[in-house]
Order: sequence, then C-alpha cells, then structure tokens
Amino acid sequence: MRGKRIILSPMSVPSSWTRDRVRQLRERLRDPLLTALTIVLAVLMFVVAPLQATGVLAAHNFGILFGLLLTFAIFILSASPAAVAAILVAVALVVIATLLRLRQPSLLDIYLDASAWMISSLTVGFVVAREVFAPGRVTFHRIIGAILVYLCIGLAFMALYGFVALIVPGAFSGLEPLQDNLAVASNLIYFSFVTLTSVGYGDIVPVHPIARSLTNIEQVIGQLYPATLLARLVTLELKWRHEK
Repeated sequence: MRGKRIILSPMSVPSSWTRDRVRQLRERLRDPLLTALTIVLAVLMFVVAPLQATGVLAAHNFGILFGLLLTFAIFILSASPAAVAAILVAVALVVIATLLRLRQPSLLDIYLDASAWMISSLTVGFVVAREVFAPGRVTFHRIIGAILVYLCIGLAFMALYGFVALIVPGAFSGLEPLQDNLAVASNLIYFSFVTLTSVGYGDIVPVHPIARSLTNIEQVIGQLYPATLLARLVTLELKWRHEK
C-alpha cells in the first residue's frame, strides 16, 4: 500500500521563513527602537519645530519622514494591524495638509496636522506603554521608552490645545490667533510642556474654561506620572529578580 504523498505549497516554506525573519527582527529591534523613537521625536519637537518657527528650516516633510519611521517602529513593537493603520492615517493627514498648504494655506491644514498629532501620540503612547510596563527585566531602553510616553502625553495635549485655539479664538491669552504658519507647532509645544512640567511662565495663559480644565488635567498628569513610573519600574525589576 502506497503511502500518501505530502505536497507542500510553493508558498508555505517562504511564508514560514518570512514569519521567522520578522519575529527575529522584532526580538532584535524592539528595545532599541524605544530609544531611537525617543531621540527622533525629541529632535523633531525641540529642535526642528523651533528652527522652522524662526525661518531657518522651511521644509514641511519632517513630519512625513517621521511618520514613515513611526510606521515601521509600530509594526515592530506591536505587530498590531490597527496600530499600524492608525499611524498610516496620521501620515496621510500630514501629506494632505502639506499638499493643501502648498496650494493655499488655511486653517484646515492646522486641523489636519492637529488630528495627525493626536492620532500618532495616542497610538505611540499606548504601544510604548505596553512595552515599558510589561513584565520582565527593566532595561535601559525601557526606561527611555518611559520618557517617550511622557513626550507623547505632551504631544497629545498639544493637539488638544490646538483644537481649542482653533474652535474658540482667544481661549489662550498671549497666544496669537492660529494661522497656518511654521510657528504654530512650536508655540503649542512650548505651552504644552511648560504646563506638563508645571513651570508655567505666564506668558501664555488659558482663559477659556475648557482650556483651563485641560491645563489642570495635564498638570496633574505631569505630577503623578514620574512617581507612578518609578514605583512601577521598581516593582517590575524586583519581581523579575525574585522570579529569576
């Protein structure tokens, strides 16, 4: 009696090989990507944005380049189609805003940019937080990833302040009415992070009730996050040492 012949599909071996390669790539790059994303996002917000605001840089493609890097990073970190799709939507919004801006600048461009900031900050914050606060050894890259979550919080509130300033002109005293120019992102980043860190220089002040409520929430998060982060990381490290 002849044995049954097992016929392998031509795509089965390459498909299995591809999955193995992707898994190995994730294991090798998952932690370093936390540090890389933190550095790139910090440079984008605290170096590129001010240089654009002062007119030294006039290019609008930094957000698009960062979005492409972000898409790859989210794919490696989460392997979640929903997370990758969200980042792609954010990149698409930035591209559309850039194209519209080249034709005729308008407030619609700022709405699109703010939406992209909100989507990307929430997605990255959620994905990175899962990596940072997951069980296991607390590495250097995970600590840097916690800083990335902190930056994402500031970025999310920056988008919220942008929406409030667009919908309610005059919601912030000391902040000029938003126009589609390169100073918008820099001004909103500045106000968001002086609020998050509870510095509050007073040059930009929220006067609308919604704006005040958002600043209060951000200040509370800015105070509680470092303490919660430290307690969680210490707990994870002690648990890992005990299980080992």
